Amino acid sequence: MRTLPEPAGPHRPEETGDHRGLAALGLLLQGLCGQERTLETRPPPPPDGPAARAVLTATHLLLAPPDTRASPPEHHALARAAVAHAAAHLLYSPAASPAGRLKPLGLAVASAIEDARAEALLLRRLPGLQRWWLRSLPAPRTAGEDFTGLMARLGRALLDPQQDDENAWIAQARYLFTRTQQTQGLEDYAAFRALASRLANDLGQMRVRFNDRQYAVPEPWRDDNSYLWRHGASPTDAPEPLTIHLPRGPADAVPPPTSPPPHEAAPPMAPAPVRYPYPEWDHRLQRLRPDWCTVLDVSVQPPGAPPAPARTPARLALPRACPVPGAPRLRRQRDGEDIDLNAAIDLRIAQRGGLPPEEGLFTRPARHGRSQSLLLLLDLSASSNDPVAGTEHTVLDLEKAAALQLAHAALAHGDRMAVHGFCSDTRAAVHYLRLLDFGAPLDGAAQHALQSAPAAFSTRLGTALRHATHCLAAETTAHRAIVVLTDGAPSDIDVFDPHSLVQDARAAVHAARRQQVEVCCLALDATAETSLRPIFGAHGYRIATTAAQLPAQLIALYAGLQSR
Repeated sequence: MRTLPEPAGPHRPEETGDHRGLAALGLLLQGLCGQERTLETRPPPPPDGPAARAVLTATHLLLAPPDTRASPPEHHALARAAVAHAAAHLLYSPAASPAGRLKPLGLAVASAIEDARAEALLLRRLPGLQRWWLRSLPAPRTAGEDFTGLMARLGRALLDPQQDDENAWIAQARYLFTRTQQTQGLEDYAAFRALASRLANDLGQMRVRFNDRQYAVPEPWRDDNSYLWRHGASPTDAPEPLTIHLPRGPADAVPPPTSPPPHEAAPPMAPAPVRYPYPEWDHRLQRLRPDWCTVLDVSVQPPGAPPAPARTPARLALPRACPVPGAPRLRRQRDGEDIDLNAAIDLRIAQRGGLPPEEGLFTRPARHGRSQSLLLLLDLSASSNDPVAGTEHTVLDLEKAAALQLAHAALAHGDRMAVHGFCSDTRAAVHYLRLLDFGAPLDGAAQHALQSAPAAFSTRLGTALRHATHCLAAETTAHRAIVVLTDGAPSDIDVFDPHSLVQDARAAVHAARRQQVEVCCLALDATAETSLRPIFGAHGYRIATTAAQLPAQLIALYAGLQSR
């Protein structure tokens, strides 16, 4: 049996200093796999963050910082085990495999299986390395079955065949790993990826919760697995599009808003989405993560769509058009929509005094003194499908009806108006639907496009606000504003910290305001106030507590923008 000797003499890190110790570990890596990497030590992690793990890249191996509780020999043994694990990846693991639509839990399970596969392959050549890894293995964890605990037990079970574990999922994982090794061979990467997908699906069925912000690979010698994956959009791993059904005419019923099942591919939308990368604010690191999110921008109304008679959403009765309070009015007009009381009194006085009467007896709205571009941003997340208490309508029905009423009012007052919607399926697919663009007529086809918008997925508000601000950049009007119509707080399935997306949306609002874009919000959920206040400020949002208040509150919010 071939084993590797213990490094001795002046090359031990604890005896010769960090520089010579890293140089010795670099030679060890080269001897194990025949490849060179620059070795450095990572800085300590933040106190409230996950444990630091090594990072393997195309040019470097960044080792985890020393544990202050470990002795120098223990730290050296851990660094040596980390170098051996990195060598296994460099020899047997494909680098930068596309993550595609794998969720964070699936990525963690697939990474653990690949860690075990690569180490098993290296143990064929150098079985003595098992002693290095077992020496650095944490004590067995028998209590608790959270995700981190299960992954720690999985790592021990696959590395040490003598280790018993009574958990059914661990026993199944070990059995499937061994069977795949015997039938397909450790070299079959695809077979072990399929095995990982099955195990991850089982964890999902078990409702095991996973917090990717606090998760660290349980085995301290293993790296963070960033070497294995390539995140982001590519032509081969594009996320599935959101389906939009455009009604063909007034006889068509508006289809109920539904989201496509995550395991089925939806029919492609026409035209194809345009991709935009955007950063996201990390409130723990206090910096932007560049190109972290991908917006899929698509125009819902295809070119040349046939016009259709305008109508309101199915069975939704709207109140009469709300006037826009605060808008300037012209008085003593020959025609108009209201009686000018002062002119009527003057007319009566003139008649009694035998004086010639003035002709103007009416008032009508005047164009306001400045032009405005208003973008109404609709929250089209799956929660918008919830019914409104005491009515037969959903939140989405009310959003669409209020959006139509606001669009009519804004266009009637000479403003430029756009209605866009958004929802998100993780950071890789923030769907952004342009239902009515600036300068487009609010004809029957546009209204049908708005009425057909579905509600699906989640609410990554900050990314949508950044793209809405981008859409307003081309507007040359004196005043530009975004009004968000939402039913709750920001959320997404790949984010587990409840404050993360709130702080990101807050950063997006501040960035928009620095570009002279006013941002405000109307919410339909009073419980969301604790999230809306830090995002939009104390005076930047309103809450419609009942369905009947929504159209009037939206018009009042619009009027407030006019008066600023």
